[in-house]
Amino acid sequence: MNQFFVERCQWETEFKENHLKPLYEERCNVAKGIPSFWHTAMIANKMVSKQIVEKDKEALNFLNDIKCRRTTDLKGFELEFTFDDRNPYFKNKVLTKKYKVKDDNQSDSLKALGTKIDWYPSQNLTQGKSSESFFKFFNSYASLDPLSFDKEADELKGDIPTDYVIGTKFRDKIIPHAISWYKFAEKDDSDYDDSDGECERCSRW
Repeated sequence: MNQFFVERCQWETEFKENHLKPLYEERCNVAKGIPSFWHTAMIANKMVSKQIVEKDKEALNFLNDIKCRRTTDLKGFELEFTFDDRNPYFKNKVLTKKYKVKDDNQSDSLKALGTKIDWYPSQNLTQGKSSESFFKFFNSYASLDPLSFDKEADELKGDIPTDYVIGTKFRDKIIPHAISWYKFAEKDDSDYDDSDGECERCSRW
């Protein structure tokens, strides 16, 4: 693997651990006292908002934190959603979504692995008359389309599944800038776009 890419990943990991982790932990503690913090931040992002329906709101109000880390092969990443113990919808305290990029000789392939949700009786939001729900995001799948991982850009290229793009929205925008997303949503700023330059200048990790 490209040595520059490896060293850059190691530097980003150390920076996140030494500088961002304390800030994220403080944010997590503060966010627990703000009703609907993560739900509000999520619906401010246009693409993520499209995945959330009305019935998801109450369950997402029990969301305490979202984290992201690289996979050991450095190409993929894993999202971790931590929920309050009082969540009446499912038993899992933590839901994860991991994106693994596998080198298949001439191209790369993508596999997404999500947590199987252990729903309480009659609380499964992905079933019923309307099966649409944000929680389908945690379904697992394997992409059949050939892809390529650009180490210079540190991104996957090709016919990327929408699910993966949503994952990168959490990784690159919502997690690093959750407070800004929350504030924009509170202001109902219809002119705000998630391609805002300020977000692009900040570290994704």
